[in-house]
Amino acid sequence: MILSKLTSAVIAAVLGMTGIGVTDTVKAESKAAPSDVIKFEPAVFDSYQLTTFRGDKITVGVDGKDFYVDCDCSNDIIVELRDAEYFDLITSEQFFEGSFSIDFTGDMEEDTLYMINVSYVVENLIVNAYSNYVILYNGEIEFFKTPNYDYNLETTKELWTDEQSLQELLKPQNDVECDDPIVASYANDVCSGCKDDWAKVFNIYTFITNQMLYDDVQLEDDITVYQDGAKCLIRRRIAICEGFANVFVAMCRAQGIPAAVEFGVGYSSYDDIVSIDELESIDSDHAWCAVCLDGEWYYLDPTFDIGGYYEGDSWDDGYTDEVTPGYAFYLLPLEAISFDHKILDADTMHSIEESGSCGDNATYEITRDGTLTIYGSGEIKLPEGCNCFNKVVFDPDSNITSIGEECFIDCDLITTVILPPTVTKIDEAAFYTCEDLEYVYIPEGVTYIGQEAFDFCDELSYIRVPDSCTEIGSWAFDDTGWLYISIPSDLEGFNVGYYVDPMYIEVR
Repeated sequence: MILSKLTSAVIAAVLGMTGIGVTDTVKAESKAAPSDVIKFEPAVFDSYQLTTFRGDKITVGVDGKDFYVDCDCSNDIIVELRDAEYFDLITSEQFFEGSFSIDFTGDMEEDTLYMINVSYVVENLIVNAYSNYVILYNGEIEFFKTPNYDYNLETTKELWTDEQSLQELLKPQNDVECDDPIVASYANDVCSGCKDDWAKVFNIYTFITNQMLYDDVQLEDDITVYQDGAKCLIRRRIAICEGFANVFVAMCRAQGIPAAVEFGVGYSSYDDIVSIDELESIDSDHAWCAVCLDGEWYYLDPTFDIGGYYEGDSWDDGYTDEVTPGYAFYLLPLEAISFDHKILDADTMHSIEESGSCGDNATYEITRDGTLTIYGSGEIKLPEGCNCFNKVVFDPDSNITSIGEECFIDCDLITTVILPPTVTKIDEAAFYTCEDLEYVYIPEGVTYIGQEAFDFCDELSYIRVPDSCTEIGSWAFDDTGWLYISIPSDLEGFNVGYYVDPMYIEVR
């Protein structure tokens, strides 16, 4: 997974969460290229519930010309209507009662996307809940229809609430070492004095957003192998999105609270949000979290709420560039998180049962325990987004000859793959960004390993390239800093141009 920096600090600053204003440069760049007219459509829902750190519910909704708020936990609420493209404040109003409605339609235009920030106070904590995107449609205010919502409804079906599934989400996984004494000790300290799980989750999230830093250095560093494991990062306190998610989930599980790492696409710009249906990429570029409290799943994104940034030239001599953290992406419902997050999968130990075609003459089946079984013959390529499994099995009667291009791309949960003896080709990016993959058996008979076939498989520990292999494509084993790889002598030099070489190259 290649992870990009997001713009939560800029959005936070615009909303008054810090004293930093948006620079004139940013505004000038935005206004220099105005968007084409886009026809927005209304969402299928007209309300949803925001959840406070205590578990209180705040309903936000649309009704005709009105945007309304209904709650009994706060009597100090400010509602702001902002232009979603430039974040300019259009109008705002303060209310000293928990339930009210406001007609924004006089300040809105058709075919324009707006963002409503609901700022509320609970126990002296100010929360800016600004992920409320609305439009004016046929004279009435409506929530913005994002293609993400229907997509996310399907991909979040694996977040079950039965006892067996929740117990599975208390166990350790790769990079989520919830059973490690160091992780448990930190979790106990952070949650000391908490009376319930709501308070524990809040303290864990606050620990990450207040005491950890977003690692800008890592984004520009092509020569250092970085680790995403909770045990490491909980002490270093400098990470990017997947690291924050792993720390959160590990600490929650150490406290007996079911949680999961979510992978997908995070949209941090206006152009991305309004063009989601045109963005066909299913490669994850972001990670966040989900947590189950009182039998209900909530979504959290500590990266979007992070409070500080680590800047500099290398991983060990940087400096801290701080802003104020927030809670805008804390305990969101699916409706709200879907405006700017496309959920591809969650790291669960179970899978939704499914089956289908994965080649002209091949099929696949996924069972509840997370086992993917491949049947048939010829080349295989899994359908886009099919990655919610943790074990790969080839039917003994199969005759699979080629692992097709991007076949297992971003299948984060698999750790071991034994390829059958019939395979002769591993195509381009076949296992690209399989970050938990530790071992792959490549049989004698494979003649070709394609470009980026195992690129960014940063947990890969051992590979033996068979004597039959005559070609290894560019960057096939790049960014695999833990890898011990054994190769035939005639393939020596395969790693020319690598950013991060394997740990050790054995030439036979």
